[in-house]
Amino acid sequence: MNEISKDILQFLQSRGFLDKKASPGEQESLTETGVIDSIGLLQLVDYLESSYKIEIPMEIITPENFDTLAGISQSVMKLRK
Repeated sequence: MNEISKDILQFLQSRGFLDKKASPGEQESLTETGVIDSIGLLQLVDYLESSYKIEIPMEIITPENFDTLAGISQSVMKLRK
C-alpha cells in the first residue's frame, strides 16, 4: 500500500467511515462495501484537494477512478504531476 492509499485510509478511519481496525484491500470497492457514499466522496475530494494542493476535475470522479484505494491514489498521483 502506497503512502497516498495509507493517507486515504487514515482519513476514512478518522472521519468514522471505517472502523480503526478495518483495512479494505487496494482493489476493494468502497461504495459496494458501504464504506463511502456520495457525501463521503465529496468530503474525501475536499480533503485530497487541500492536502495534496491539487484540483480534482469533476469529470475524473468516476467509479473507475474513485471507487478503490488504488484508483483514488493513482488519480491523485497523476494530478500531482
